[in-house]
Amino acid sequence: MNSCLYTGWVRHRRHHPRVHDFRYRLFLAYLDLDELDHLDRTVAPFSVNRWNLWSFFDRDHVDGRPGATSSKVRRLLAHHGIALDGGTMALLTQCRVLGYVFNPISLYYCHDAGGALAAVVAEVANTFGERHLYLLDGRRAAAGGATARFRCAKQMHVSPFLAMDCTYDFALAPVGDRLSVVIAQHEGGRRVLDAQLRGRRRPLTTRTVMDALLRYPFVTLKTITAIHVEAARLYLKGIPFIRHPGETAAQRRQRALLAASAGGGSREHAPAGPSASASGRP
Repeated sequence: MNSCLYTGWVRHRRHHPRVHDFRYRLFLAYLDLDELDHLDRTVAPFSVNRWNLWSFFDRDHVDGRPGATSSKVRRLLAHHGIALDGGTMALLTQCRVLGYVFNPISLYYCHDAGGALAAVVAEVANTFGERHLYLLDGRRAAAGGATARFRCAKQMHVSPFLAMDCTYDFALAPVGDRLSVVIAQHEGGRRVLDAQLRGRRRPLTTRTVMDALLRYPFVTLKTITAIHVEAARLYLKGIPFIRHPGETAAQRRQRALLAASAGGGSREHAPAGPSASASGRP
């Protein structure tokens, strides 16, 4: 089974105009999206598209609507000329704990039939109810040995303390016994922020999920609470506050693309949640 858990920590460090950093522990799911039905049957605390102690809902991802997440992402890849040809797609994310989740970022690792990394889709969400999909094409990854490196322009407002005129640099190590994700944000050519995610692999079973829930029972609430607490700390440090500039043209383009390609691959029939905005090619 490809699906597993990662237990570890996340750290954010701001370099300019003031140094500011924080770190906290968490656990994440790494879900092979073709194994969801099997996990739903065999892992007691886990369910797909229905309430449980720990649950995955398709409408928490991509366009915020019902329908199989893997089908939506595959259509997005196909639109950009990327075919997995029977390869795997795994999602690194937090699942709902007691019905609640907020994911600042989720990563779809998309491998072709030969096991090569064809693409990564970085799904970024903000606290304004928007979501943006950054397609990181494996064919264009910068040379860096085993670690895949990507650069793309920022296309959606996230933090009220960071400008839109920024770029993201991703450094993604191969997913294995250890997890390593590093994302650096540059503004005007200057590194202003980096985020690191580190973890150690554990099997995804009833026992390991229950252990993680007992160790981190409020992990999803902790995520959204930390966002607001750290924002207050930045404000008190005098970091300039930037108002939401509105939806970007890239967001509108991808929202139209996702709407046009919707249909098929449905796995749930519950009413859709709030529509999530996204954008086009990074």
